[in-house]
Amino acid sequence: MRLFFPFDYFLFCFFIIINLVTGSVLAAPTKTVIKLSPPPITQHTVELPLNEYHALAILALKKVSTSQVPRPYNAPLHSFTALPTNNNQLIDINNNNVRDDYERLLLTQYRRPEYVAMGVLAAAHWDRLAATHTQEDRIPLITAITLITNNIAINQCYYSLQQIDNMLVSPILHYFNTEQRIVIKQQSEEKLLRIIALSPFSITFDPQPCQRFTLLAESMLQTTFSAN
Repeated sequence: MRLFFPFDYFLFCFFIIINLVTGSVLAAPTKTVIKLSPPPITQHTVELPLNEYHALAILALKKVSTSQVPRPYNAPLHSFTALPTNNNQLIDINNNNVRDDYERLLLTQYRRPEYVAMGVLAAAHWDRLAATHTQEDRIPLITAITLITNNIAINQCYYSLQQIDNMLVSPILHYFNTEQRIVIKQQSEEKLLRIIALSPFSITFDPQPCQRFTLLAESMLQTTFSAN
């Protein structure tokens, strides 16, 4: 026995299917906040200094995401409206205290939110380091030691992670990306080392350098929450 369905019934089913497909497309976000599908780290013994939860908390705090990065994020490289890079101008259109060209680089170069957050924390440290270049007030010994040991630990951490994840590149050369910025970095380090040289303290290498990022993250979050 054959079953016959009226034409109106087929139209009804067709529109139901179209609505379901269209609804799922419209419901999908047009732009992800952060790319969460990076290539996996190959060694199971590796632990990043920040987990995804704390990394996203840092990025939310600093308003760093692909949906909030300064325009024109998707502009062609040859576009005359592209944000300037490789100059000494401090441009921060979205006012989150992260230089725009550096912020865009973090979001385009790294796939892991943990790596983006590490780049943001490193930049906050490098900001403080560079600020000592023109600081006229006396720099306390503890500040000099902290900045120098942070510097060493950050470099060591990136180096150790690069031995395992060859997709990771330290963003330091993108932060100090002009001759003037490199000179400021070198002179700031020399200034701090002269302060330390006059003290009985010596600089030691941290056996777990990546944990310094954990301390920097805790300090940033606690400072912000206490200020609010």
